[in-house]
Amino acid sequence: MTDPIRVLYLSGSTAGARSPPLADHTGFDVTTADSVTEGCDRLSTDTPACVVATPAAIADADDAAIRTLWNATPECPCLLAPPPSEPPVVGDGAPTMADTAADPTTADHTPSLAARIRTAVGAPATTDANPEHYGDNRATDDSAPTADTAEPAYRSLIEDGLAISSVGTFVLDSDFSVVWLNDGIEEYFGVDRESVLGRDKRRLINDRLKHIFAESERFAETVCATYDDNTYVEQFTCHVVGDDSRDDRWLEHSSYPIQDGPYAGGRIEHYVDITEQRETHQQLEAQNERLAEFASIASHDLRNPLHVMGSSLELAAETGEAEHFERAERAVDRMEQLIDDLLVLAQQGEGIDTVEPVDLDDIARECWGNLSTAEATLRVEADRTIMADRSRLSQLLENLFSNSIDHAGTGVTITVDACDGGFVVVDDGPGVPPDDRENIFKRGYTTTREGTGLGLYIVSEIAAAHGWDVAIAEGAESTDSAENGARIEITGVDDAAGS
Repeated sequence: MTDPIRVLYLSGSTAGARSPPLADHTGFDVTTADSVTEGCDRLSTDTPACVVATPAAIADADDAAIRTLWNATPECPCLLAPPPSEPPVVGDGAPTMADTAADPTTADHTPSLAARIRTAVGAPATTDANPEHYGDNRATDDSAPTADTAEPAYRSLIEDGLAISSVGTFVLDSDFSVVWLNDGIEEYFGVDRESVLGRDKRRLINDRLKHIFAESERFAETVCATYDDNTYVEQFTCHVVGDDSRDDRWLEHSSYPIQDGPYAGGRIEHYVDITEQRETHQQLEAQNERLAEFASIASHDLRNPLHVMGSSLELAAETGEAEHFERAERAVDRMEQLIDDLLVLAQQGEGIDTVEPVDLDDIARECWGNLSTAEATLRVEADRTIMADRSRLSQLLENLFSNSIDHAGTGVTITVDACDGGFVVVDDGPGVPPDDRENIFKRGYTTTREGTGLGLYIVSEIAAAHGWDVAIAEGAESTDSAENGARIEITGVDDAAGS
């Protein structure tokens, strides 16, 4: 008597709903696990002849668990049950697509599943002791599929399970024609499965696929090179440019040759969506740059006034002259300003999540009231409501106002007005010399001994966080900025709806 075939059945979220297929068949010894993870634990201590997983078990598992299952026992076949409706299971006893569509939850997949397991493990065709399970259409020894017949009567877990995986997958035969692709490829590449299956992959890349990538020629050359020399593993990142049929995203390509099986000599290509990881990496890089920037300010910019204060206090102790105390006091004031600017700069490193309608007239006058403006005058001629982060916009305007007062004098007149695409802040001071215009928004650049070189840099950071552009422009009436004062334009600004 032939020993029963030992099967590990992964039921997933359907656990307990009904007995697993083949449970009552003497030709099979079925053990049930409720999940892919539990199945992996079972495989670590006991290896069955075959693993059968339901679509529910695969859907409940993440990609890592599926890969763990697949790699746990390479010699153990992994099948998906019930069988997919396409392609139909080979054999006279197979259920039809119409039967499955009519009631996929009640259709009896037992005969075809039994045949698939026997084929997978290389067992004799039909040794089941309970023929009533097969009815009148039971497959005979001659018709049941075996390992030696032309086409296996099953699709493996690596094929069916990954069909619903978020990892886009191409399977190519030895001629590098597409024999299989999953839902991920359709989504990432914006292609239709039927238009791709059977196509020569080289021609498909050059005629169509490469054109969706930002670096089209690099993509085509790199992938096609693996077909010319199908002996190595390739891995690289690529940028899909979005349109109406697909999203803009970054993908990681990994591909490797198929060593054996029906597609030996072919190649498997995986595409993993790394868009979120890339964005996170870029944010971390920006944060690291900002930390380095803070360290520079703390170690260099604060060290100078500390040194001035220390030496001034030493001289004051030796001579008792008031001018040394005054010099030390100015150094303390400078350090306070640097610390204040540093705190503001830290806040600008945080992303802008939401914006709201902000009236330029209201917020400009509010900011003016927060400053010691002495004899300076504010004129607001902008009748405009824009979309902005109110707190950040306040800091931007206060820094621009303070910069004008510091450089143009306490009697300066500052005007806030609308311009094409945004707004402008203009003063009637001496203006910005042409040689300084390229540098005034750089960190640490200042034209006065009292300045920190951070005020306008913070302005540029706030503008960039909003997606705005900031620039120093010529005076309104003349190219001589010294005659017309400084004119700083903020553009790329969105108006609030209805304004």
